[in-house]
Amino acid sequence: MDMSIFEIIGGSIMIIMSISVCILVLLQRSTRGSGLSALSGGGDSFFNKNSGRTKEALLFRSTKICTIVFFVVTIAVYAADILL
Repeated sequence: MDMSIFEIIGGSIMIIMSISVCILVLLQRSTRGSGLSALSGGGDSFFNKNSGRTKEALLFRSTKICTIVFFVVTIAVYAADILL
């Protein structure tokens, strides 16, 4: 079974994107309220609110982009495999 260079590059990109999505999802804060914030000093100061929003927005946007790239590359490699 010979793989074309397009399939090898596409497979490599899919592996990188899948690992990136897993890491980005693990880095995101949970949407559930955590009861441990009182113990860990997670106060609701102005700096914490605005800092968290920008980090969360960046993580969410990065996750969305990596997921879109993953699906586009997957469809492109599958379509190229069928057509070629």
